[in-house]
Amino acid sequence: MRIKLLALAGMILLLTYCQPSGSSGGESTDVVGLDKEEDLRIVSLSGFLTELLFELGYGDKIVGIDVTSTYPPEANQIEKLGHISQLNAEGILGLNPDVIFMEEDQIKQSDIFSQLENSTIEIVSVKTKYTLMNAVHVAEKIKEFIPIDEKEINELRKELISDSTALSEYLINEQNKPSILFIYARGGGNLMVAGENTSAQAIIELAGGENAITSFENFRALSPEALLEASPEVILMFDSGLASLNGKEGLSKVPGISQTPAYQNDRVVTMDGHYLTGFGPRVGKAALELAKKINTKEL
Repeated sequence: MRIKLLALAGMILLLTYCQPSGSSGGESTDVVGLDKEEDLRIVSLSGFLTELLFELGYGDKIVGIDVTSTYPPEANQIEKLGHISQLNAEGILGLNPDVIFMEEDQIKQSDIFSQLENSTIEIVSVKTKYTLMNAVHVAEKIKEFIPIDEKEINELRKELISDSTALSEYLINEQNKPSILFIYARGGGNLMVAGENTSAQAIIELAGGENAITSFENFRALSPEALLEASPEVILMFDSGLASLNGKEGLSKVPGISQTPAYQNDRVVTMDGHYLTGFGPRVGKAALELAKKINTKEL
């Protein structure tokens, strides 16, 4: 019976996440048409896209990246252009790129793209989704602009399916769905909590937990009232976020935190931010790691 249940769970999961996205966005629909063997020059303005481009064999073609592009480690050797909101056209033009890749929701964060409209640079925006197969869908979109070998995409798909299966096999024996509060921190004066329709909620649910905040969407400032409402069993943060508060001791000084079941039971979980909520090629591994961290039997 258990084998049948595992197979059924795996089939349901794969059918759920292997559906075509059908909603990728783009500034242009024309194929760039550049041969990978030529001197193709790419600027990537997303940590997710940078990781994906490396995965697809295009890491050596990237000449400029944004500050969120931290993985793989080789990316740190590429010229940093700053945060998306602080980019300048001259800096990008100086790299002489053929194509700029970014996520669709980044367009409104900077006005430099309108400044680059008259250049010969292909500006490509892609829509991402908070699903296990997000990287495959985006790879198919990128293929419209640069010549990606279909074998690379198939290998990526196989890896994600394998990770998805491992996750479903782990979760099938987990009945408990702990209430998890994700806190985004950049120092004590800037703390936000994740509501619905966020990448944090999505990864929490993939890992078998429940988002502690359901009364609003997106992110809102953390308040004692929100903590009281959430009463989380687990507090989830980025490694860098907890470090910005000087660790758990600093976190305890945030009003209301020390009264939560999560803090009282020492259930504060941290993970690398890009790995946890990037929904890139390693998302299945990240979800499984989070599932084990929030499972009391693994603590």
